[in-house]
Amino acid sequence: MKTRKKFKKIALVFCMSLGLGNITMNAQDDVLTEAEKLNTGMNKEVYLYVTEPVVSFAEVAKILPDHMDFVHKIESQGTMIMGGQTTIEGASDAGGYGAIMIRANSFEEARRIADQDPMHKTGVRKYTLYRWNINEGELNVRLKLSDASFKID
Repeated sequence: MKTRKKFKKIALVFCMSLGLGNITMNAQDDVLTEAEKLNTGMNKEVYLYVTEPVVSFAEVAKILPDHMDFVHKIESQGTMIMGGQTTIEGASDAGGYGAIMIRANSFEEARRIADQDPMHKTGVRKYTLYRWNINEGELNVRLKLSDASFKID
């Protein structure tokens, strides 16, 4: 029982370090009450901006280095959770849309962040902003301590 309790405490600290502080863990046993079963979702609020080009790819490509500097900056600040481009089924290249998930406290704050993206500042892309209340899903992260590598499944 002590090992399980210690593991759950470590898992809670790890989750909190990822900004997932709303997670509750029952350290005494694995049985949830009926009330707990109704409120087991993560209830993590994030913002997602989905971008699309408004000019040719050649024009967008000119801004790509500045955009990458921007996303690396907000990633290192802990603002960006994840981001990337999309590909349409059957296409051999990017479908033109991209998505960036960020941490923000309001639509206004999220819009200020998205507006700073050089793609939007220069007008080569436009975006739609969504608030996303994440409740379900699974993300597996494997940390290998011996060589500081990790894998996301």
